[in-house]
Amino acid sequence: MPRPLGRSLFVDKLYEIDAVETRRRLALVMAACRAASIEAGGDRMLDGTLRRIEGELLFAARMAVGELAEALAEHEAKRAPAPPEPPPEQVPPPAPIRGARLPRLTPRTSP
Repeated sequence: MPRPLGRSLFVDKLYEIDAVETRRRLALVMAACRAASIEAGGDRMLDGTLRRIEGELLFAARMAVGELAEALAEHEAKRAPAPPEPPPEQVPPPAPIRGARLPRLTPRTSP
């Protein structure tokens, strides 16, 4: 089936692909836009669109981080606190080591 005029390869089956492939396609289309802008000698409209999209992505990522951090804090607040660790056992210090005593030697008796 021929592609409608003005429709890019980048948007084909866009809503059928997973998150990893979507990120790849986003990186690919952004690289293609940068290359096209460079080839055109710095197309202001294309550069402006790229900057706007990058700003929107950054804003969305920051909002997502904030929401996830808040959800995690709420989850942690609802959890039962961990039981306190038992105090370490009091172990008496080892006795000092003194010189070893050798057994007494008895004189040998001859038969």
